[in-house]
Amino acid sequence: MPSILIVDDDHAQLTILQRILQREGYEVDIDDNSTSAIEKIKEQMFDVVISDMWMSSRFEGRDLLREIKKIDPSLPVLIITAFADLNDAVNLVAHEGAFYYLEKPIQLEVLKREVGRALQSRGAIQDGEKTAEETIPDIQIDYIVGESDKMQQFFKNMARVIHRGVKQVLITGETGSGKSLVARALHEFGNRKDRPFVTINCGAIAETLIESELFGHEKGAFTDAVQQKKGIFEIADSGTLFLDEVGDISLQMQSTLLHVLEKHEIRRIGGTQNIKVDVCVIAATNKNLVAEVKEGTFRSDLYFRLNVIPLHLPPLRERVADIPLLVDYLLQKFNNEYVDAQPKQVTERAMSALCRFEWLGNVRQLENYLHRIFVLSESATIDLEDLPPEIMDTSLPSTDFEIDIPESGVALDEIIREYVHAALTKTNGTQTKAAELLGISRRQLQHRMQTYGMQSQDFKEDA
Repeated sequence: MPSILIVDDDHAQLTILQRILQREGYEVDIDDNSTSAIEKIKEQMFDVVISDMWMSSRFEGRDLLREIKKIDPSLPVLIITAFADLNDAVNLVAHEGAFYYLEKPIQLEVLKREVGRALQSRGAIQDGEKTAEETIPDIQIDYIVGESDKMQQFFKNMARVIHRGVKQVLITGETGSGKSLVARALHEFGNRKDRPFVTINCGAIAETLIESELFGHEKGAFTDAVQQKKGIFEIADSGTLFLDEVGDISLQMQSTLLHVLEKHEIRRIGGTQNIKVDVCVIAATNKNLVAEVKEGTFRSDLYFRLNVIPLHLPPLRERVADIPLLVDYLLQKFNNEYVDAQPKQVTERAMSALCRFEWLGNVRQLENYLHRIFVLSESATIDLEDLPPEIMDTSLPSTDFEIDIPESGVALDEIIREYVHAALTKTNGTQTKAAELLGISRRQLQHRMQTYGMQSQDFKEDA
């Protein structure tokens, strides 16, 4: 039976949580003092610890977390926090190893779900016991491409959001990384797919117009209001609203938006009645909102209200293994778009150059470059001379591979074989990582391995 320790100097909350978790079939111990709780953790085996953020004893929740990590680094710790301290709790999860945070008042379903996830991560749920996580199906999205480890984890997180019907999501990522595609997919695969999907770019609308765009206005509300107009919150009612570049909203408008998210109602400009709206809000930004909050340019309460579920899209330079897949996908897209044009393929050496480029503009930059090349190139193949100068100027990556070439010379195939062998050795046979080191696709690496009679298991540490 999984065992849980709850640490809180609020005796009423301590007792309630104990009873709830005991009814779920867990063995629950409680302690109102973090100092004695540390001694229990040293002497007994617990599968999960739940601790309040602030306690009157010598240790705060942060101190207790740090002590627990010294004793047992793998022990999951859930932090209970009031809304005012939510920023501190998020930092504990992001930087100090807390498993998750539970916001007061604690929602029963959230408590059960997060305890179940923590137990699963601990291995305390035995084989054959199903958890909510195991029932979440995989999703296949044609227009979001990636097989790298980071993207596979991103797809899993997206599937959880879709499966659970989350109504507030914050997508972060650099410009051009594909945030709008993710928002579209969350809607199209979610339970609101048959309802409206409405998009607004908050950074592209004048400050004087954004309130009218969001909430609408009544006839005569201002000089140009010649008729009543619904705002996008009303238009998106029962569906999904995508607030792109939400970090560009002014502080004054942030306050109004926060009220709408909290009360689920809007009022048109010049109106006298509140209008209830049921909207799934997906926000996106390329800004660091945590830094914006610290600088006072973004409201902390709005940040936490939007950031119920964070999804971070990794930049393209952090998922080099996905570049060949993206190139193939985009070329096929252009082949279908320009039916009279000659289909094109990228040579291996041009693909290597594309993989070495930094792509500060991410997927959008890659798509724009390939689009230009596709239209202007007359050949069926895209080679080095077809690439823009900035890509060709990319220096070859440094490597610590050491290959001795004898004075009598060596065959080029032998050099390639040695590099493939060195990359696989360095990565313990992990093909995706070895392909990234070599600047080629996983498919190209597998072709080389087959040519030279190599097997991944031959490079494992325990081989």
